[in-house]
Amino acid sequence: MKKIKILGLAALMFSMTACEDWLDVSASNQLDRNELFKTEIGYGEAMTGVYAKMCDASLYGRELTFNIVDLLGGYYVIESFNHKNWPRYKFADQSNAFAMNYCAAYIENIWNGIYGQIANLNSLLETIDGNKGIFSDDNYNLIKGEALGLRAYLHFDLLRLFAEAYTTGKDKKSIPYVSSLSPAVTPLFSQEDAIAMMLEDLEKAKELLINDPMRLGTTPANCLASLPSGSNLASDNIPIWHNRRFRFNYYAAVATMARIYLWKGDRVNALRYAKEVIADQEDKFPWVLTENLTTIGSTSSNQDRSFATEHIFALNVTNWEDLMDTYIFSGEVGIPGSITEGENTLFISAEERSSMYEGYTADLRYQYCFEPFGTKFFISKFYQNTKAARYFQERLPLIRLSEMYYIAAECAETVSEGVNYLDQVRSHRGLTSYALDRSMSKDNLAQEIRKEYKKEFWGEGQLWYYYKRKMDMTFSTYMTDIKFFTFEIPDIEQSNAGRE
Repeated sequence: MKKIKILGLAALMFSMTACEDWLDVSASNQLDRNELFKTEIGYGEAMTGVYAKMCDASLYGRELTFNIVDLLGGYYVIESFNHKNWPRYKFADQSNAFAMNYCAAYIENIWNGIYGQIANLNSLLETIDGNKGIFSDDNYNLIKGEALGLRAYLHFDLLRLFAEAYTTGKDKKSIPYVSSLSPAVTPLFSQEDAIAMMLEDLEKAKELLINDPMRLGTTPANCLASLPSGSNLASDNIPIWHNRRFRFNYYAAVATMARIYLWKGDRVNALRYAKEVIADQEDKFPWVLTENLTTIGSTSSNQDRSFATEHIFALNVTNWEDLMDTYIFSGEVGIPGSITEGENTLFISAEERSSMYEGYTADLRYQYCFEPFGTKFFISKFYQNTKAARYFQERLPLIRLSEMYYIAAECAETVSEGVNYLDQVRSHRGLTSYALDRSMSKDNLAQEIRKEYKKEFWGEGQLWYYYKRKMDMTFSTYMTDIKFFTFEIPDIEQSNAGRE
């Protein structure tokens, strides 16, 4: 049997200078964890460290959101520079050694980076039961649930990248599901078995997170989240637990289960979990306020470019401008008509933008998620100027409310019910005057859902996974082989993981 060796470590390196410092996993670092895990604050900082590493450019800070995964999803027409290797799927072109090697370095970093954070989570989980007595209130359950749920979330993203779509890959070997720190070889599990382990972790997480302050509407302890500050919290719909969105919370566990069940074609359970989130929408995930969009670019504090109140799970990206610089809009405005295309530049034409949103200039995403740059447009949904309130800044959504409505629309018992779910999102995107036909066909509903994924998730990496799940190859003329949907597992024997 083919096996993958994931080197779990019995020790971690942690910089104790601030909560934003992070854990680092390395075969050369064998330091004692006892100091870190003496207090519940230490466990909270350990989780913060994992999230900080997830913000790295090689992971969700760039490649797994607005760069590589969006390039694979066909958002951009790239005709030159090495970036074109992604939308042309040259990482799988055996006749182009340069392109394969260029892409392989990025793919290896993704593999190593995610498994590195899984090792950090396993390190925390290895010690937490023995230290239960140091926790106050329900913080032991909440931090353990958070770590278990995030471990499943990260494994699922690895599976979506490195395994086939469930339709063809259910019984095939997929990825290692690493649930402990050990130098032992971790086998490649079948996709069905790997998913079962993810769902088991998520069910446990959901139970442990039942008293999540986000769910109960209470003030979180310091080890669970910082508190938002500002003079307009109430008018901007910002609750005291707002920053629990930065942690893998109760609703993140439920939403991830909805995602996974949809991936495996279990529409009943996908709908069940999506509806659980939707049921609490008004209280937990209020739709973005139009008055918090019309102020974008001004000196007002209420500027919500990323629709932050709709985030179920997000990352706190403190170096956003560095990550966005030369790729997407980072606050720099070029001289009209003089844009210079660089190797990393990701932009679209005015025609492409209009076509994407079907000419509906009333669409809030069309109006407020792009910035002109010469004759082109950059995505700008993540940039916030310094005048914006802190509770709107530095946010990268990994799961947002609208996805739950799209899942419900796809899994609804009737087309009419599906259209209703879809129109609930559209009506809060400025399209109340363009309601969909309740009597449309099932195929037409599927096309409307497809269009919504493309409009909604620009910069967030989710469109590629939608195409892969549906095995939809029609979005790009370069998508000529179903194998292009799946990365090869890197051959990195001498590294954290490797073939044996």
